[in-house]
Amino acid sequence: MDRELLLKMWNDAWETGLWAAAWSKVLADLTPQQAAWKPGPDRHSIWQIVAHMVFWRENELRRMASGQAPTDDEIQRLNFPAIQDVTAEAWPQTYQRFAGTQRRIADALNSPTVNLDRVRYLLPHDCYHMGQICYLRALQNMPSVE
Repeated sequence: MDRELLLKMWNDAWETGLWAAAWSKVLADLTPQQAAWKPGPDRHSIWQIVAHMVFWRENELRRMASGQAPTDDEIQRLNFPAIQDVTAEAWPQTYQRFAGTQRRIADALNSPTVNLDRVRYLLPHDCYHMGQICYLRALQNMPSVE
């Protein structure tokens, strides 16, 4: 995939949506309780899915900078973490981390020195999880974003 097209698709996914709603809009209006809601005890919440995406985005950014992969301990703790602090302060912090990684990945995609071999897989990964998030919104009887 060409760098320019990948960058365009990455930005479009956030701003206007690709074949589904814009990522920024899917998450923007959630309350902490809606973000933390789980359809069952062994299922993930929107918040956990967003934290999972942030973890892998930050992992790729770190790998680009230093080559350092996550440790088994980091994966255990940070990949779909349990949400302990369901507050009006904590959810926006997670959303802002997600938005920040969106900008940082876009910057990396725009850099001709960045190897796209690994980072290009973030787009389909995140599209998959945004589909899950839209479904979790629907299960909570929230209106469609589109």
